[in-house]
Amino acid sequence: MKKVVLSAVIAMALAGTTFNAAALQAPKSSPYDFRIKTVVYNPVDVVRIDAVAGLFTHIVVSPDESYITHAFGDSAGWIFSHKLNHYFVKPKTEMSDTNLTIVTDKRSYNIVLHYIGETTTKNADGTETKSFIKTPWSMKQATLQLTYEYPFDEQKKASSVAEKKRLTEKLRESAFAGPKNYQYEMSDEPEMADIQPIHVWDNYRFTRFEFPENADLPQVYYISSSGKETLPNCRPVGEHNNILECQNVAKEWRVRLGWTKVVGIKNINYVPSAGAISTGTASPDVRRVQKGGDN
Repeated sequence: MKKVVLSAVIAMALAGTTFNAAALQAPKSSPYDFRIKTVVYNPVDVVRIDAVAGLFTHIVVSPDESYITHAFGDSAGWIFSHKLNHYFVKPKTEMSDTNLTIVTDKRSYNIVLHYIGETTTKNADGTETKSFIKTPWSMKQATLQLTYEYPFDEQKKASSVAEKKRLTEKLRESAFAGPKNYQYEMSDEPEMADIQPIHVWDNYRFTRFEFPENADLPQVYYISSSGKETLPNCRPVGEHNNILECQNVAKEWRVRLGWTKVVGIKNINYVPSAGAISTGTASPDVRRVQKGGDN
């Protein structure tokens, strides 16, 4: 069996397969402290950690992950502990190189642990001398903290948020499609200027009132056929949520803020039948069906 394994190793060496180094991802040192390192998470990559005798290495993963399990190739030479998304490993025996896999509810982390127990110094005659590390915290290659980064996930999340916002706006605008009526007039008392809408328009089904950005949105009422102020079903829309969209059209409107401020608005081109659609509802995609009927 030993001969077979040795032959395989020799064959890979002759083929130029440097599997031991090329497969390992080297973390990037912080510009502020070379012992604090970061690495981009890659599920098909193995990360190397250089652990120094006498020191813990702190591994930080995404805070939205929960620990499930971990495993060492040889657990006899290492101490492991964890709290939330923080993991700690420390060598406890010499020559204890091994691998570590950490499994969370979202990812698996494959790590090679390399033990550093001595340092090499070059003598004046060019020879090298190895000695025990007296100050392990000063070792440049030592990894005191390794933080995983997830730029691709963050980019996907940002793209998802942007796409969701785009679709939301598209749906809102699609509900306000069709011909528009901009023929409105309003009262213009100076003392009521702070509650006057900037624009008023409708698509013969819904009516929109645009107010200044960051302004307090007043209450909007329409005058019903009985001559009473009636509260319509409205919602804020637009990038800054400064547009009130009311799900009806009316000949007259009132904009109120408290009991003392009111603006009257009149729809000059009020044509109730112009907004009618064949479905019998406010949406061309939703059809009114008589209960128990054939339609």
